Amino acid sequence: MQIRPKTYLHFISLWRSLRNAIPPHHDDVPAETSPFLIYTAAVLMLLLAILELDAHRGELELLGLLGNDYPIPPAFLGP
Repeated sequence: MQIRPKTYLHFISLWRSLRNAIPPHHDDVPAETSPFLIYTAAVLMLLLAILELDAHRGELELLGLLGNDYPIPPAFLGP
């Protein structure tokens, strides 16, 4: 698929205008991490851990790593 020269030039023009709008990053100035970003990352990690535990609950119970508070029917445990 070929891009028409006019469309290509317009795309390049938009790209340059967006690139110029972003302030330059200086390596000698340390960047601070937003507390909200840290909080969001921690919450997402916790949710991922909960989902992983839930997805592998049967395997963990067979290994004896989880209690048997909510028994899983043997039909769902596999062969």
